[in-house]
Amino acid sequence: MPFSLEFPLLGALVAAGLWIALEFLGRRLAAGSVGRALLQRCRLSLCATVVVASLSWWLAARPGPLPFSLPIGGSNLRDGVISLGVIWTLLRCKAELLGKAERYSEQLFPTLPVRDRLFLFDVADKLLATAVFALLALLILRLLGAPLAVLATTGGFGAAALGFGAKTIVENALSGISLYVNRPFVVGDLIRIPEENLSGTVEQIGWFYTRLRDPERQPIFVPNGIFTVKPVINSGRIDSRRLWIEFSLRHDDRERVEPIIASLEATLAADAGIDQGKPRGVHFVGYGAAGLDLRLLCFSSSGDLPTAWDLQQRLLLQIGRVVEAHQARMPLQNPLLDET
Repeated sequence: MPFSLEFPLLGALVAAGLWIALEFLGRRLAAGSVGRALLQRCRLSLCATVVVASLSWWLAARPGPLPFSLPIGGSNLRDGVISLGVIWTLLRCKAELLGKAERYSEQLFPTLPVRDRLFLFDVADKLLATAVFALLALLILRLLGAPLAVLATTGGFGAAALGFGAKTIVENALSGISLYVNRPFVVGDLIRIPEENLSGTVEQIGWFYTRLRDPERQPIFVPNGIFTVKPVINSGRIDSRRLWIEFSLRHDDRERVEPIIASLEATLAADAGIDQGKPRGVHFVGYGAAGLDLRLLCFSSSGDLPTAWDLQQRLLLQIGRVVEAHQARMPLQNPLLDET
């Protein structure tokens, strides 16, 4: 076989064998599993890398002058192709994992809460993207033949530029790292920044900006530096929600106040949706202009807002039934109107 065809044909055979091997291994794994999906995503990039690298190797080992000129040596070209192929493969795996993060995170971390699983995937995404960028930058500099002295000098000027001209960018980047380390909130939490009059659900935590989605479904991009100097209220981590319900009875129903209070307190003690370890009770708090003022206080057993709304609705309806059962009435809002 002519020497000029040996490496390209060998590379094609290796690529074909690699494709078949990855296909065989993938079919042995369960459909929809992480391993099978990653093997299928790796096939194209790895096999293409083998083919192109074999051509580069042929260029590096081919005797005699090349029929065309290369900007770099053949061996450097071969090594660069292999490095780019690895980076391409990592990016394809990254895209596959992030595209189905919720499903794959459940497979890999079945015992962790959903938010923690997605948080780990988000951290892995940022770290992988940073590593790929750094490798690609070093590869380009190496292929261009930049010496170490130039890299060191460039790094010194770059550090000075960052210190004087990119203060805000550096501040946001360091704040982004702090968010990942300290985790004051994660994706899915509902947060508020009172001083900025901002609130929304966290959708993405980037290196420089955090994206929120406000109640009107508008995206809000908040610089990460704000979170290091402004107080943040994380409503997503509320363990329970306080319910404070005020209602009134007519002045003529003063003798029925105590039995009504006793009935409502029994309701609070029996409701599974109420956190029995926190304060609860019903109290007569004063004589109002329109009637006798009462107050019901309790805490929901869950921090979930819709669940607290359901509990509040249930209690409001129960208050009406208890008042009616004791033959009492609630006054009209205007005390000057006839209550009869």
